[in-house]
Amino acid sequence: MIKNILTIAFLSVLTLTSVSAQTSGIEIRLDGTGNDLAGTTHSVALNTNSPEIAGNIPFEIHFDVTNNTGQDQQLRITRKKINVPTTWVDQLCWPPSCFPTGSGISYITPNTAGNPAPIIVNGSQLTTNGETAELKPRITIDQSTATSALYRFYVTTTNGAFLDSIDLSINFTLGIQSIKQAPVITLAPNPATENITVSTGIIDNATVQIMDVLGNIIYRDVITNGSKLIDVSDFKNGVYFVVIDPVGMKPTNRKLIIKH
Repeated sequence: MIKNILTIAFLSVLTLTSVSAQTSGIEIRLDGTGNDLAGTTHSVALNTNSPEIAGNIPFEIHFDVTNNTGQDQQLRITRKKINVPTTWVDQLCWPPSCFPTGSGISYITPNTAGNPAPIIVNGSQLTTNGETAELKPRITIDQSTATSALYRFYVTTTNGAFLDSIDLSINFTLGIQSIKQAPVITLAPNPATENITVSTGIIDNATVQIMDVLGNIIYRDVITNGSKLIDVSDFKNGVYFVVIDPVGMKPTNRKLIIKH
């Protein structure tokens, strides 16, 4: 009798687990098509020759979230760094905007009076504002070192109830051209308030550009005579990325902090 009760209880647990795994009601598809990737790991291989990150632009990937829970749902996304290099910087786009995630391990998209979490219409990938429920990580990869990263993105309700998740694994390797020596770059002062000097030693005619955390290029010029004095007095406080691209050599990234 006891054995039968235990067997029934065990089967009940299995049944509940199976139903729960199958009925989260959330589907996640790459670019809105193909197989449902919810609860899986999506892997990406990149290198310094990959067109997706040419010119040191942030890497973007687009996951569309479908709500099949049976009712309209106000949803948030939590980004968690499982194993990510400290030199990588990321943003998280989720309707209606893209958000800097900061340097912490976890980040949750907003739900405030001025910036409420989107409501995803039941049975669709659309918000009540007509936007696509697109989960879009935007990641600036440090291209100086071959490495890998693992991010996890949770889909939750506004009260924190877990619905589903997807992992993003990125394997980054160096391209063939990266066997060439990179220039010795110095950037000072850092943090900066008024001016910075970018030095490339004996390397001339290198392009220097400064990007904000959104990937927008806010400064671009050519370094001559091995150094360049740049006025940053009008830059807002925050983190920027200085990219030096010598002719025929591998570009180099440096993080710049502006603090007035």
